[in-house]
Amino acid sequence: MRSAGWSNFYGWRVERRSGTPLSRQIYMQVRGAVLNGVLGPGSALPSSRAMALRLGVARACVVAAYDQLSTEGYVESRLGSGTFVCADLRDLVSAARRRTRARLAKPRPVPAPAKAFAEFERSATYAESRPFNTGRTLIDARTLEAWRKLTHQAVRSLGTYDLGYTDPAGSIELLTSICEYLQAARAVRCQPEQIVITAGTQHAIDIAIRVALVPGDDVWVEDPGYPLTHAQLLLAKVRPHAIPVDRHGIAVDAGLRLAPKARAAFVTPSHQFPTGVVLSMPRRLE
Repeated sequence: MRSAGWSNFYGWRVERRSGTPLSRQIYMQVRGAVLNGVLGPGSALPSSRAMALRLGVARACVVAAYDQLSTEGYVESRLGSGTFVCADLRDLVSAARRRTRARLAKPRPVPAPAKAFAEFERSATYAESRPFNTGRTLIDARTLEAWRKLTHQAVRSLGTYDLGYTDPAGSIELLTSICEYLQAARAVRCQPEQIVITAGTQHAIDIAIRVALVPGDDVWVEDPGYPLTHAQLLLAKVRPHAIPVDRHGIAVDAGLRLAPKARAAFVTPSHQFPTGVVLSMPRRLE
């Protein structure tokens, strides 16, 4: 039997600002030390009182951690002797060491979609002062106050129906209001059931790609244009072709030369991003 001195625990700490309970932090450190071989089978653990004094926590936190470790079979209590790492964990510790060595010797390859996602631009994290910011809405104090009042009014009128799952496409009242707006302001012929509420632009683009395209399809995207659309197409294994934008908008003739069999064209609805050029009516009809 090998005894463990306090030198084995010198690096142990508890972070009081963490959202993880203190007993859980102690449990994870002891468990990690056992699996890593720092505490071998049969090693003695400090008493709950000594551990609590060393870490500056209540003894109840240590007792709770030890109880959890005992329940899971990592440690055992011996009447009159203290708490010890279970002696029958040799095979478990050896297997954990072999897995660690194998993982370090041969790193697991990262799938291509994961690499693309790692490079995915997160525009919503831009500061408000950044030029051409796409992750913030510019509103004045009057508009902000109106939103605040409407939000408080909506919260006060919440009922049991609003606290559960509803139609995944969105509230029928909201869909109807949007439909009426589109009919009046944009002359769009639509019905409420044809409208889907999304969590944002990227969510909407993702749904459109999944519904309208399959991997390998050719599509047009503006150049310069909205970079997240290009990234989303790559993640979906669709082949985006950058089509130049001139003073009239996206160059259709260039698109026909580069990808004549494109299944779709992603264009900014009201103005080209980021140049601000409005797509002319002849170009739209083209």
